[in-house]
Amino acid sequence: MLTDSEMSALFPTGVSPQAGTCRWRKWLGPVAVGTDTRFKFRMSFLLAIVSYYIVKLLFFPASVSGNFDTRVSPATLQHYFQMRAGFVAFASMVYLYSYLRDWHFEKISLGFVMVALTALVMDYFNAYVYLSPASAQWISGLIVARLLAVFCLLMNSMNARHAPPMPRRLWS
Repeated sequence: MLTDSEMSALFPTGVSPQAGTCRWRKWLGPVAVGTDTRFKFRMSFLLAIVSYYIVKLLFFPASVSGNFDTRVSPATLQHYFQMRAGFVAFASMVYLYSYLRDWHFEKISLGFVMVALTALVMDYFNAYVYLSPASAQWISGLIVARLLAVFCLLMNSMNARHAPPMPRRLWS
């Protein structure tokens, strides 16, 4: 049996041994107190959105360029979409590496919020105006998905201090 002084020596910050875990959600399992338990859901959503964009832009650029009414040749648009998919893939790898290795995650996630928001605004004024009217519903869904992705990036940035403890996994 430990005395109160021995307990205070073991936990100098006033943390009790029971405060290290929170079992109020059985399906999440033991989670450190102060940890944002929604990180894995936001990361899964972001991974799904990014994977969809990369596959669509990299492997099916002709179907994407068919939605645009521009004077630019479809071959040029397809090359642009493939370059954009490469940039998104590289940026996603940097973001995931930063998250999994805790490599300046607070700064990188804030930078990604700014980049994603800037890209969304620029695409709205530079790309979405050239879309054919027949694809209005598809574009509305695309804009909503991108806004949700920016929101998830913002929440990850704001809660970066409450990220799951190391070692991290993609689904933690």
